[in-house]
Amino acid sequence: MFPLEIIFNIAAAIAFLIYWVAAFIVLYHLTRFGIGVQPKRLAAIFLFGSLIFSALSIVLFMNVNITSLIPK
Repeated sequence: MFPLEIIFNIAAAIAFLIYWVAAFIVLYHLTRFGIGVQPKRLAAIFLFGSLIFSALSIVLFMNVNITSLIPK
């Protein structure tokens, strides 16, 4: 059986992968099919917010002590 830390890390990696695939789809469609400047600005703001959200999530996830969550 895998240790609990590995299971949580794999689940977090899968969640980030799904999030960034969805973010890429949104960014691609806004920049490729958006008419004018407004969709491109919205895509830039969305990308900046996504980067901040991901960085903050990774930092907070690194500070979680997973072994303390296991009841003994």
